[in-house]
Amino acid sequence: MRTSISLSFSEKLKAGIWGFITGDALGVPYEFNSRSEMCDSPAMGMTCGGTHDQPAGTWSDDSSMMLCVLENIHVGGSTRDLGHLFLRWVDEGYHSPHGEVFDIGVTTQIALERFRKGKLDSGLDDERSAGNGSLMRSLPYAFYENFAEGVSTMLRDNAITHRVWLCQQCCIFYIRMARALAEGDSKPLALKKAGIYLRQEWAIQGQQADISQASLFDRLFDDSFPELPLRQIRSGGYVMESLEAAVWSFMNGTDYRSTVLSAVNLGDDTDTIGGLAGGLAGIHYGINDIPSDWLGVIVGRQELEQKIAVWLAPHEH
Repeated sequence: MRTSISLSFSEKLKAGIWGFITGDALGVPYEFNSRSEMCDSPAMGMTCGGTHDQPAGTWSDDSSMMLCVLENIHVGGSTRDLGHLFLRWVDEGYHSPHGEVFDIGVTTQIALERFRKGKLDSGLDDERSAGNGSLMRSLPYAFYENFAEGVSTMLRDNAITHRVWLCQQCCIFYIRMARALAEGDSKPLALKKAGIYLRQEWAIQGQQADISQASLFDRLFDDSFPELPLRQIRSGGYVMESLEAAVWSFMNGTDYRSTVLSAVNLGDDTDTIGGLAGGLAGIHYGINDIPSDWLGVIVGRQELEQKIAVWLAPHEH
C-alpha cells in the first residue's frame, strides 16, 4: 500500500478540491467580463449561460487538468503519463463536465501539441507565456506526505506546459500557503510561511534564481498586502496577477461564500481566480462551509465524489 498524498490531510485536500471546483464553476459564466461589468451585474451565486453558454455548475479546463494531476499522483504516474492524460482531456473530454473541451489556454494548447509530437521539453519558457495554466492545477501537490517531493514533482510536471521561472515560483508560493492552511495555520501565518519558503528556495537556487523577476513578489511578501485597495489588484491570466488576486480575495474573505464571490467579481479570469481562491478557502473553512446550493448543481457531482474518494485512498500494489 502506498500513496504520495498524506492520508492525514485527505479531508483537507478533499475540501480544497471541492472548494476549487465550486469556485471555478462559479466563475465560468463571467470569464473575460471587465471589472466594471462585474460591478454593474455582480455574481451572486451559480448561474448558467454567460461567456461560454454552459449550464449552471459547469467547471472549466482548470478543474479538468487538476483532476488529471490528482489521478496521476494516485496511480504513481510519470510526467509523461500526466501529459498523456492531458491529451485525453483535449481529445476525448476526459475529466470534463460534458465530455468535451469548451475552453483551453493558448499556451497550454501550443505546449500540448508539442508534447503530442514527441517533444518532452514541451512547455513554453518565454516571458510572454507566463500565464496561470500551471498554477490552476497545482493544488494537489501541496498534500504530498513529503512536501519537498511534492514541489519537485510539481516543477517537473508543470514543464509539460509552462517552463517560465515565474510560473514555477507562483506555484510554489500557492501550494506552500495551502499546506500551511492544511496544517492549521492562520491566514497571516500561512501567507508569511509561503514567502519565507520561496525565499529559502531562491537561496538554494543561487544564480539560477531570476532576481529581476523575484522583485515581483515584493507585494506578497509584505504583511500589509491584504490591506491593498481593490483598485491595485489586477485579475488577468498573467500568473502573478492571478496569484495576487486569489490570495487577496482569500485574505479578505470571512467565509467560503464571501471569498469566492469577491474573487469572481474582480472580473477578467474569473474561473481560475475563483478556483484558486476557492481552493484556499475550502482548506481553511472546511467543506461544510461551501454553500450546499452551489455544490448541489456542480455537474457530475456524484461521479466526481466517487473518483475523488478513490484518488484520496491509499493505492495498493
